[in-house]
Amino acid sequence: MKRFTILVVTVLAAGFLLSPEAKAQGVPLLCKTSQGGSGSALLTLSNLTTKTIPKGQTLFAKKGNETIKFDAAEDIHENGSVTYRTSAAAFQEEGDCSGWY
Repeated sequence: MKRFTILVVTVLAAGFLLSPEAKAQGVPLLCKTSQGGSGSALLTLSNLTTKTIPKGQTLFAKKGNETIKFDAAEDIHENGSVTYRTSAAAFQEEGDCSGWY
C-alpha cells in the first residue's frame, strides 16, 4: 500500500511539473479585470519584464479556480499590455487576477 501511495504521488507531481501551465507560471504578468458590458469582462495582461513577448505566445490568466488562455495576437513589448474580452464567469468581477506565460 505504501508503494502504491508513493507511486500515485510521484505520477501526480510529474504530471503537474510537466504540464504547460506549470511551465508557463515562470514569467508573471500583471493581470486586471474590468467590466466589458453585456455579460463580458475585459482582461488586461501587462508585460512587466524587459523581454518582448512574441506574437503567438500562449498567455494564461487565472481567477478563483478558473484558468483561461489566449494567444498573443502581436508582440507585447516591455511595459506593454494587451486586453482581451472574456465571458468566463470567474472574471466577471473587477479586480486582480494571476497572469503568466
